[in-house]
Amino acid sequence: MRELRTFELDQPGHPVSWRARHGQSVTALEGQLWLTVEGQPADIWLRPGDTRVLTEGERVWLSAESASARFLLTEVPAPWSLRRALFIARQLARRWNARKTAAFGDCPQVSA
Repeated sequence: MRELRTFELDQPGHPVSWRARHGQSVTALEGQLWLTVEGQPADIWLRPGDTRVLTEGERVWLSAESASARFLLTEVPAPWSLRRALFIARQLARRWNARKTAAFGDCPQVSA
């Protein structure tokens, strides 16, 4: 299953920025898009129909050459094993933090 989101850049020359997640790609739908990826020596121009697959963790800046440029952001979810491991880690962290604070509440701790 993939998640598809369509965005419109209504102000030319004003970039939007994000850190790419697992399985993301950008496809130009309308207008020319200017894509800058942190650490890449050259910028990328996307014309309608062009797609750029993003690497997880990349910092991306995207701007339009003209008003009302549109792009499609596609995301394929992370593999089940990675998602499951992150879920379990978050649950354990919540339980650990709850145990540390709920045990004594607002009472002062006495050491022996």
